[in-house]
Amino acid sequence: MAEILPLTRDPQDRLQAALRLLTIAQDEQREAVAAFRESLYELRDSTSRLQASVHGWQRQVFATGREVDAAREAVRKLQETAARM
Repeated sequence: MAEILPLTRDPQDRLQAALRLLTIAQDEQREAVAAFRESLYELRDSTSRLQASVHGWQRQVFATGREVDAAREAVRKLQETAARM
């Protein structure tokens, strides 16, 4: 059977050690949460820039579509004019 070793420190010392470890863990958790929040802010900013870029691209595509439609109409009119000649 395994031998149980007696604890060499008194309960007050063990409690203080546990509280120190708890404080360290809380500090680490606080830092991790702060880093996570910072990442969320960066993600928000990146998605906002992406959204603005996509909207700009969309406007340009629509403008190009209107130009293509206008060019198509001009070609049609030229074809009609050429056919009458």
